[in-house]
Amino acid sequence: MVALSLLSCCGFNVFAVILPNYKAAQLDRAQYDLKNLRRMLVGYRMKTGRYPTREEGFQALVTNGLIIGAVPLDPWERPYGYSVEADAVEVWSLGPDGRRGCECDDLVDGYPEGRRPPCAAPPHAR
Repeated sequence: MVALSLLSCCGFNVFAVILPNYKAAQLDRAQYDLKNLRRMLVGYRMKTGRYPTREEGFQALVTNGLIIGAVPLDPWERPYGYSVEADAVEVWSLGPDGRRGCECDDLVDGYPEGRRPPCAAPPHAR
C-alpha cells in the first residue's frame, strides 16, 4: 500500500513537471510553423505573382513544390488558416481552445496585430 502511494505521488509530480513544458512546446511549434507557412506563401507569390486563393488553400504550396508531403496541422490537430488583404498575408492557428478571436491563445504571424479583440474577462471577474 505504501509503495502504491509513493508511485502515485511520483506520477503526479512527473505529470505536473511535464505538462507545462509540453504546452510550451506546442506553442513554440505552432509559432515556428506559422512563420514557415507565411514565408512559403510569400515565396509562392514571388513565383506566381499572387497568393493562393481561398479555394486553393495551402494545397497550392504542395502543388508548386514549396511543401513536400502533406500540409501540416497545428499541434492541436487542426488546419492552419490564412487570409490575404491587398499585399499582406496573415497566417493563424486557433490555438488550444480552437476558437478564433481571442488574442490570449490565437497564434498569428502577419498583420494587423491590433485586429484581434482583447480577451474577455473571466466570468468570476465581472
